[in-house]
This record gives sequence, C-alpha cells and structure tokens, in this order.
Amino acid sequence: MSETATTGVVRPQSNTLRSEARDWSSRRTASAVPNRSAEDPLTAANGTLRFSGERKATTTVAAGASGSRSSGSSGRSSSGTRSASAQKRSTSGSSNQPPKKRKRRRKKTRRLLLIAVSFLVFAVAVLIAAILLAGNCGKGCKSSHGTPVPTDPNASATPDALETPVPVTDETVISHDAVIEGVQLRDLTVGSARERVKTALAAKRDSFDITVSYESYEPLSLNADTIGLGYSEADLEDALVAAARGTEPSISVPMTFDGEMLRNALYELNDKIPNHAVNAKAEVKYKTNKVGDAKYYQPYWDFTAGTNGAKIDFAALEDEISEAIRSGNYTASLTPSVTVSEPEITLDTLKSQLTLLGSYSTSYYFKGSTSTDPALVENRMGRDTNITKAIGMMQVTELRPGRSFSFNKTTGDRSEKKGWALANAIQDQTYTKEPGGGVCQVSTTIFNACLRAGITSFTRRGHSIPSDYVTKNFRDGLGFDATVDSGHIDFGFKNDTGHTVYMFIYISKNKDSARKKNINVEIYGQKEEGVEYRCRNEIIEETFWKDDPSKFEYVYVNTLPAGKQVQVRNAHDGYVVKTYLDKYKDGHFVKTVRTEETIYKVIYPKYNVGIADPTPVPTKSPKPTSTPDDYDSDEP
Repeated sequence: MSETATTGVVRPQSNTLRSEARDWSSRRTASAVPNRSAEDPLTAANGTLRFSGERKATTTVAAGASGSRSSGSSGRSSSGTRSASAQKRSTSGSSNQPPKKRKRRRKKTRRLLLIAVSFLVFAVAVLIAAILLAGNCGKGCKSSHGTPVPTDPNASATPDALETPVPVTDETVISHDAVIEGVQLRDLTVGSARERVKTALAAKRDSFDITVSYESYEPLSLNADTIGLGYSEADLEDALVAAARGTEPSISVPMTFDGEMLRNALYELNDKIPNHAVNAKAEVKYKTNKVGDAKYYQPYWDFTAGTNGAKIDFAALEDEISEAIRSGNYTASLTPSVTVSEPEITLDTLKSQLTLLGSYSTSYYFKGSTSTDPALVENRMGRDTNITKAIGMMQVTELRPGRSFSFNKTTGDRSEKKGWALANAIQDQTYTKEPGGGVCQVSTTIFNACLRAGITSFTRRGHSIPSDYVTKNFRDGLGFDATVDSGHIDFGFKNDTGHTVYMFIYISKNKDSARKKNINVEIYGQKEEGVEYRCRNEIIEETFWKDDPSKFEYVYVNTLPAGKQVQVRNAHDGYVVKTYLDKYKDGHFVKTVRTEETIYKVIYPKYNVGIADPTPVPTKSPKPTSTPDDYDSDEP
C-alpha cells in the first residue's frame, strides 16, 4: 500500500506527523510488525486504520532493502541510498526526542486506535444487517400490509406486464382463437360475439328435458321452465372479456336452476309414492252438554298424532340434476331414491301452539221456582235466550296476531225483529227491559278470560251499576265487568300475544244449582313456558248512599194514595276502582302489564209518593211471601 493511499483512508497528515510515524516505526523490530494480508479485507482495513504510520515505515524499509523503488515515490532515486540514509537519520534521532513529544505521540496513537475500533464495529453491524436483508429478500418480498407475495419465476419483469389491461368494449375485436359454448369467436367484435353466444345458450336451454321416473308410476318430465334453468348475464360478460383478452381458448357459461321450483315440480311425483308421512292435526269437535231440557254444544280440540312414511330424497335428486346440468347431459333419465320421511308437524308442535292460555266462567239463573215472581221468571228466561243466542254466534273464533274482535259486530243489531228477547238492561241508572238484555254477562266473561290469557289491548267500559256476577265476592269483581249496548257501546280486544289465538265459548250445567247455567270462555294459543297472569283490584274511593239522605229523590204522583211511597230506583254505593293485570314467571311476580280505572257513581234511591185520596177497596187474603233463596238481583 502506498503512502498516499494510506493517508487518504485516515485523514491528511502533516509532514511532521509523517516523520514522527516513520521515526516510531523505525524503532520497532521487524518481528513486531503485524502480518496484515490484503486478502483479509477486515484485517486489512483494521491494519490500515490502526497502523497507518507503521505500514508506511515498513514499506520504506522493504524498498531500501531491495535496492529499488517505485517511480512514483515522490521522484526519488531508484538507488535507495537516500531512503537508507533517511531511515538512519530517523532511527538515530528518535532516541533523542524529548519525553513530551513521545507522550503526545502516544495520545495520538491511542486516538487513532479508538477511531479504528469504532469504525470496525460500525462496519460489522452494517455487514450483519446486509446479510439479514439479503436472507429476507431471498424468501420473497412482502406487500405493504405484511402479507407475503409469492414470486413467479416465469413472470415478466417488463413494464408492459404491470400495465392495466385495455378495457373491453362491444367494438373490441377478438383476435385470438376463442370458443364460448362451441361458438368460434375469432375476428368477431365482442358485441357480435355476445349475440351468437346468447343464441347458442338459448338453444342449449331449450334442449333440456330430464326425465324422473319411479317404479311403474308415470314419469315426470322436467324442462327448463319447470326448474327455472338459466344463466347469469355477469357470467356471460366475464366469458366475453376472457375471450377478448385471450386468457382462455375454450369457455363455458354455467347454467343454474331454482331449487324451490325444482322441489315443487318433484312434489307431483312424490305425491304418487304410497305411505306418505302424515302430519299431526288438530280438529275442533263438539260434545253435548244437557242442561234441563236444552242441549248445548261444547267445542274442544281433538288431536291426532302424525305418522312416518316414505318420500323422494329431494337433496340427492337435486344433486343428480345439478351434476347432469354441469356435465351437459340435458336429456338424462333419473331414478330417485326414496327415504323415510317424518311428519313436518308433530303432535307436540300442535299442542304447544294450542295450549290453554286462560279461561273464565260466570253463572246465571235461567228459571225460577214455583214461588218466584212471574215477572222475575220471565226476565230470567229472556236473559237465557239472549245469552244462548250470543254465544252461538261466536262459539269458535280464530284471531291471528294483530286482529281484533268486536262484540257488536259479531252479534249485529240486537232487536226483537232479529229474535232477541226482552230482558233487564241498565238505562239511566236503573233497569229497563230491552231486546238483548243480559248479553253483558257474555262480554264480561270474555273480558276476564282474555285478561288471564295475557291479552292487554281492549275496548271496554264498565257498567254504571256494579255487576254482582263477576266473582263470588262482589267487591273482588269491581272493575272487571264489560258492558255493551247495541249500536252505542262496544266491547272488543286486539290479539297482541304475537301468535294466533282461538276463543271457545259454551254453556254448561252449574253444579251448585239446577236453576243456574255457566258461561265458559277458553282462550287457546302458544303459551310462554312458566308464565301466568293474575288479576287484582284496589278500591281507591267508596261513597255510601245512606250517608247523604238529602240526595234521595221523591216524585209526587196522584196515581198513589196520599202518603204512600213506592221505590222506583234502587240505591247503590259508589266506587273508584283500579284494576291490575300482573305477570308471573314460575310463581314469582315479574311486572304489572296493564292497569285501568273504573268509576261507579253513587246512586241514590228514588221514590214515587202518592198525593191522591184513598179509595176503599175490598180486602183480600194475603199471599205467602217468597222465600229468601228465591231472591235474585238479575243484573243485566
């Protein structure tokens, strides 16, 4: 290594430094000079930086010993005399250098050594990083998201391969040997190719005629329209683009069919197979209830379990037809396999959908005894006629979710002309005979059954006089009655359960009295497991009619003897009642789902007072008074 080259690696040096380096090296013996082969670049670099002064001195000694020197060595003589003398001077003078110079020389040497070591560490780090980077690139590059992108050794690295393909339009000419569905498209525009391929696809579709036969039964022929056979326009366009770019020489446009249409077509053949599965079913049947001389019909559910049977294996046959279409076998003849079929509707399913959700019963007198007042007996018989007629009009009622029931719409106008009997009805806070009197007990019974079924949406109004037939304890029934008046006041409800409900209404015999009948209402539907609904009421305010005699009403008439009083309106206490419908789950209260307030105004008694002179009349023998058990309020 030349002196000039060595100086360029480290830094420029002054002549004094060079002289000092030569003097330093001249004092070292030949055995102290390290062996730094140029074949080891790391060692060579280390030696160049670490011992730059030494290498220059060593080079000079070698040149002097051989007796020659390079022509480029600063123009010196090739005899080597000058170099030897210079070396001698340098060697002889070094021993005479002062200690301070030697100390500075050592510091500079150590500084050079530190710089060399730092550079060496940096060079090693760079070399290691380069080796690791080369190893990663050998495994393949990565995308910007860190996902490895596989390298293709056959891929072209030319810029043309990375360019966006030219868009394909209807005017693009197909310059390759491309075939779609057997149609040669070379030298055709994409627009022309599309029409030819569509024609070929239409002919292919029309040729579809697959036969499905089972044993000796008449075979079923399936055509393209039967199963909705066709192709996708998107698939056709993809095929045309591929043909225009020459990416595929032979292309097919896949045909597809509608699975639901195929299954509907196969049902025709499936129905011919004997021993089909039979679904469970529920029918409304009636049994007879005899009460006295009358017969009443009680509806009930009659369940029949389903049975297993045989049917075509639709899934397997659909796969066979798919394979025939895929392979182009459009005239295949297939024989379906038969598998065991189970009922789609089971008995458990039906029963879960027709569970008793809620029921309620009330009782009423339909006749009197031999000692009963004839007017009372007549009223009871009229009520019985009207109740029986109303129940017959709504004995079985189906309501789908969201549908509503109207009492007045179901019964229509209640008039004598339409067969409704006269019976007590509340009019102006008193009882008056009207056609259809007594049917309020039917609407009240329906109301209570619906509440216990979890229905919460009602059109309802309470009576002006509290009804005594709602519950055995009169006060417990306050707020749970529902009045109706033909063409005026209606009762109804909306099915807000989310499932279809069925309402059964019928008359049965009362077990406690032969002179009574029961009105029964049952609501069926899909029940929420463990849930029940309970009713309760709260009397918020109560007014007693006896507490204010000043409001008693007296009417003076001349049709009665002077001083005689006849009560023409019964008195009733007044109530403000709040009712609640509570939801329970597994016997535990969940929440209140409905509340309503009902007001029954206090009714004070009314009397007719006679003012006419008494007229003597013959005295008659008194008749026996009626027994207490014959008494009945006969509320409407």
